[in-house]
Amino acid sequence: MTITAGPNAAKSLIEIVQGLKKNTFKWARFWTLDGAPEDRYPKEHQVITQALVLFRTQYRSATANEQLELQQFFHQDRLYS
Repeated sequence: MTITAGPNAAKSLIEIVQGLKKNTFKWARFWTLDGAPEDRYPKEHQVITQALVLFRTQYRSATANEQLELQQFFHQDRLYS
């Protein structure tokens, strides 16, 4: 019996966020650089919150190195925004 992973299992966090819509990407960046808080942001639209469920789950289960890699990506992305 072969067990296959979910569609995003092999994707890195960076690949996941690169596939997000523009505003969802911005909220993912804000959430990540804000320390990945548990609470939902009051001004975050529920559609964006729902779109980020998988990303946030994977971020929390990622290694410290994977999280750091994404944070560095977002800091670098900020330079070019």
